[in-house]
Amino acid sequence: MGCMMEVVILPVSLLAAGLLGYLLLLKKQMRNMTDELKRSRQMSYNKQLKVQLFDRDLNELAREMNCNLDFQAECKKKARRQEEAVKCAVSDIAHDLRTPLTVVKGNLQLIDREGTLGEKERGYLQICKNKTDELKGMADAFFELSLLESDTAEPEMGEVEITKLLFQMVLEQEGLIWERKLTPRLEIPEQTILVRGNRRLLERMFYNLFHNTLKYAENTFAIRLERTGQVCKVVFSNPIAASDTIDTAHIFDRAYKADAARHRQGTGLGLYIVKLLAQKQGAEAEAAVCAGELCITIKLPLFP
Repeated sequence: MGCMMEVVILPVSLLAAGLLGYLLLLKKQMRNMTDELKRSRQMSYNKQLKVQLFDRDLNELAREMNCNLDFQAECKKKARRQEEAVKCAVSDIAHDLRTPLTVVKGNLQLIDREGTLGEKERGYLQICKNKTDELKGMADAFFELSLLESDTAEPEMGEVEITKLLFQMVLEQEGLIWERKLTPRLEIPEQTILVRGNRRLLERMFYNLFHNTLKYAENTFAIRLERTGQVCKVVFSNPIAASDTIDTAHIFDRAYKADAARHRQGTGLGLYIVKLLAQKQGAEAEAAVCAGELCITIKLPLFP
């Protein structure tokens, strides 16, 4: 009797161990499938699910999931094609607009130099010149954005003397500063500070930041350069009205505009372009409102 009990218990134990092993393999397979599904949300990931267990229901589930993944892959391809088509169209339109706008602006300047217009006509002419400048600025912004988003090549990085670059930019824009009747507050140390970046991209980034600051500055603005550890911070700041509502968490989003500034013309692309230029160089762009000023900070790694 005792032997018979042992014979019965042994197969049951083996069966329980087999079922436990199968359940563990099933759970492992489900975890793998879950990980694969999470990766499938990435635009560049189109791997099919694979099932290593001979289970009809699990195989059927994997088959349906793979059909869904195939559908997602086609949607991704279609979305990429549409995105590229839109970028190309924006680039073409911006390029086509720039030439006639340049011609219109030149002709308006020639009319202005004639000096034969009355005061009323000169007022109308100035309005036309301002609107032409705004349209050309929009076309330039869209054209620059299309070039940045389509350029996937890694920029050549090297040492850039950031102090000299900022001083040179301010001197070149001195006429615009005085035209706007602004008093600059420059906190740029005289000693040389070298950062790791691409000089051409840095110039474009600071140019956009500078003109964005001037667009909204009243009476004064500030540019501050400071070194903290292995990071160089460049801060552009300008006072803002107490009524201005600025969402600093989304200020670098494409086409973002603060509600209180919607009366101003522009595309809202300036800071979005700044973020793209920073990312291409491994830098960071941040925004904060402190002491009644909007501060845009660019964090650049120091050159080793």
